[in-house]
Amino acid sequence: MHEVNNPLEAITNLVYITKLDRNNPDQVLANLEVIEDQLRILGGVTSQALTYHRNHAEAKEFDLVHIAEAVLKLHADKLVRHGIRVELRLRGPATATMQGNEILQVLSNLLLNATDVLDRGDGKISIRVSSDPGWVHLMISDNGPGVSKTIISKLFSPYATSKRQGNGLGLWLSKRIVEKHGGSIRFRTANTGARSGTSFRLNLPRKHSLASSTA
Repeated sequence: MHEVNNPLEAITNLVYITKLDRNNPDQVLANLEVIEDQLRILGGVTSQALTYHRNHAEAKEFDLVHIAEAVLKLHADKLVRHGIRVELRLRGPATATMQGNEILQVLSNLLLNATDVLDRGDGKISIRVSSDPGWVHLMISDNGPGVSKTIISKLFSPYATSKRQGNGLGLWLSKRIVEKHGGSIRFRTANTGARSGTSFRLNLPRKHSLASSTA
């Protein structure tokens, strides 16, 4: 988003300046050349993004460790700003047949949900990836306040949320994606005491025919 926003902001500013200099043909031409350069940069960014999406939309072998690392890189800035400590235990390779972009979406949702409930400067998130002959597993845990008792029974239902800002569709969609991959997602939570917090466990089969599944 930063790589898209920067050239867009430059183009917006240059358009404004060009309107002010509309009676100066040489300056207008110079501004248009810079705008053209910024559009070229923007085109390169979108092209890279589309290539990434196409490569990861195809169902093939992906390592869950690499996807977990990618999610952490995507949200590193927010984790730092919130002062959240992240503990990793990534035992790879943990390869499975999956649509990488969809599993990345699931992990991203779980990470952001954990981040949003943690106190700034005192939060901790633990991420573990492991595997066995038939399955790969990921567990993400936080030391937050736990899931509200009012929504525990309907946590994976649409529109179930305790956030002030949120539509309650993230976990519902995540569950559908995981089940499409032939896997399961479970959680446990505690609301009181020093061990309050929530853990989500994601289980995916190493081999699964996504062609016969529907989201």
